[in-house]
Formats: sequence, C-alpha cells, structure tokens
Amino acid sequence: MKTIYNKIVSLFYSRTKLLQGIAIFMIFLAIGFWGNKSKTHWFWSDYPFIAILLVGISIYAISIWIKIEKNIIENKINEIKKKYDLENNEKELKLDMLSLRQHEVFQLIVMGKSNKEIMEELFVEHSTLKTHINKIYKILEIKNRKELRVKYKKTDQN
Repeated sequence: MKTIYNKIVSLFYSRTKLLQGIAIFMIFLAIGFWGNKSKTHWFWSDYPFIAILLVGISIYAISIWIKIEKNIIENKINEIKKKYDLENNEKELKLDMLSLRQHEVFQLIVMGKSNKEIMEELFVEHSTLKTHINKIYKILEIKNRKELRVKYKKTDQN
C-alpha cells in the first residue's frame, strides 16, 4: 500500500494544480444538488455510498497534495541551509587566510573600535594599521568597516 501511495505522489509531484482541481471537483461532486422549481435533490440520495467514496477519494487526493507540498517545502529549506552553510564555510576560509595580527585588527574592528583605539591597544603606527586594514578588506573581499561588521558580526568570537 505504501509503494502505491508513493507512486501516486511521484506521479502528481509536478502536477499539483491538477491534483488540487481533482480534489475540489470530487468534493463538489459528492455534495452536488439538482432541482426544479418545487424540489431540490441531492445527486446521491439513492446511492449515498457513492458520495462517501467521492469524499474518501478527495481526502486521499488532499493527503497526497499535502505530502507533495511538504516535500517541496523541505527541499526549499534544504537549499537555503546548503547555501547558508556554503556562505559560512566561505567566510571561515577567508578568516583563516588572515595573519595573526590581521585577525587581531579584524576582531577589534568588529568590536567597533576606532583606528586610534586599535593603534593604542596593539601599539602600532597609523600607516601599519592602514596596511593591515587594507589587506583584511582585500582578503575578505569587502569595501569598508560597515560591510565588515554586517558580514562578520556573528563570527566575532573566532
């Protein structure tokens, strides 16, 4: 039974709109009425088991549709996770390319320190600091402090 269900799911996977239409049509067919000026009749008043069968088929179609939608959502989530993981791995690889001193400067920039504060803390000249900063920007492929802080604020503990 499970394999038949999976085969039906894979058949309708690319045709979810068709599956939705079938489910809606079956529901309306099960509750259909006809009438004239004086009286209204339910289609299945003489054969109510047919209405029950139609509702059952509709529920089955809806469960297949839900499974398909769940699979689609899970695939999208996995794509986003994979992209996020790749971005994080790329960031870590770039951070590993920094020298020890450049990493110290990087940490202080992420912490929001000014050039003057960094020079005092690391005991370096302004020109040396600017060289470190420019190399950091080049390695990390960024343009300014703001971009560095936005892009690397979660990795400031490294």
